[in-house]
Amino acid sequence: MTGNGEKRRGRRPALDPTHRRRLAARIAKMVLVDRLEQKEILQQLQKSEPALGHIDASTVSRLYRFALDTGIVRVHIDENAPFKPPRVETLERELVAAYQLQSAIVADASGHEEALASSLADDRLHQALGQLCADYLDTIVRQNEIVALSSGRAVFYACESLFNRHIFDKRNVRGVKVFSLNGNIAAEVWSMESPDARRAMDADISAAWLARAFPDAELIRLSLPVAVNTPEMVHEWLTVGPGRWISPQVWEEKVRQGNPHMVQAHPDDVCVPTLALVGIGGVRQQSGHRFIVGLHEPMLANLQPELGEMIELIAQYTSGPDRLFSCAVGDLCNRLFITLEARRFLPSDALKKLEYCVHTINEKLLSITFEQLFLVPKVVVVAGGATKIEAIRSVLEWQLMGWKQPLVHDLCTDRETAIRLLEAKRNAGRRG
Repeated sequence: MTGNGEKRRGRRPALDPTHRRRLAARIAKMVLVDRLEQKEILQQLQKSEPALGHIDASTVSRLYRFALDTGIVRVHIDENAPFKPPRVETLERELVAAYQLQSAIVADASGHEEALASSLADDRLHQALGQLCADYLDTIVRQNEIVALSSGRAVFYACESLFNRHIFDKRNVRGVKVFSLNGNIAAEVWSMESPDARRAMDADISAAWLARAFPDAELIRLSLPVAVNTPEMVHEWLTVGPGRWISPQVWEEKVRQGNPHMVQAHPDDVCVPTLALVGIGGVRQQSGHRFIVGLHEPMLANLQPELGEMIELIAQYTSGPDRLFSCAVGDLCNRLFITLEARRFLPSDALKKLEYCVHTINEKLLSITFEQLFLVPKVVVVAGGATKIEAIRSVLEWQLMGWKQPLVHDLCTDRETAIRLLEAKRNAGRRG
């Protein structure tokens, strides 16, 4: 029998109450935010604080429960959050046939005129598309895949959804590399999660989420601005450092060499992506496009005054009940293009002004070119909503746009967008 004045042998030292709360909060963050497994949590704790060498798995579980029970962690449940929508297979088959796609994913989700009036509805539409796109990515990403991403909400939600699918059971696909196709804007949009939550739309952020869905994926962050001051500076930024990952000259050289990513001479060798996940945006004042919501961000200052002039010009012809079309300028990987409808209906002088603005902006962007996308074997587009119909159609109608080959192989969109794309194809056939 141990005396009252003696310590029990083998007893672990008690945690100070303040230290206990701090440690519980730290563990809760690792579980809920960092999505670490119990073994990883133990390793991090013991590495950062050697005094916690006595901590075991049961202590981690008790401290996490303590965080839940004492209000350190507060749970918000949104019963109106969108569920993963079913697919509309008939529309998928029609899209593949009409636009000669390799595959199509159509979400049975609405969000068109409603999305224009409600940022919440628009965000839910993007999340629904992201969920179905994540399902598709889960079936096509292979060993040693080189995945490249553009900016955008739908791309972000697809990456986040794939990560959530593999939080505790990462998909056993190894050797994956993930990198961004364009520089960062630092623009954010309102999220459906709460009235105060915001979502960043930069490709570097989406790439970080996607890389964490695979056990040993390598993440290459470009950490570049969206644009620079002059066209000459673009070449300088893409000649050294992370910028080489989106350099047109480097891509062309790698393709001539057969894109030798399996055996590299140096760990920092650039690889041309084998799979690209990109969004298509519609630049218009009523939309949540990153160039609109980030108009006054410092990183977009290099695109002024042409960006402001372009947006004013667009507003003149795409606003009001008598408008002939709704989207004059679209974007793919932050690179702008004039839509088919704008080319058809804009007065010649307005079209020339718009062409000048788009050309001047594109010359200063740190982003891949459309010609670079031709070099990617598999390009998956995830995009939908009322503000993007004409931009999506323009990309799909690559011959009418004057491009030498298709930019898109697979399309993930919503039901209403699919219906309008098919109607546009039929109407064009009648006019032709």
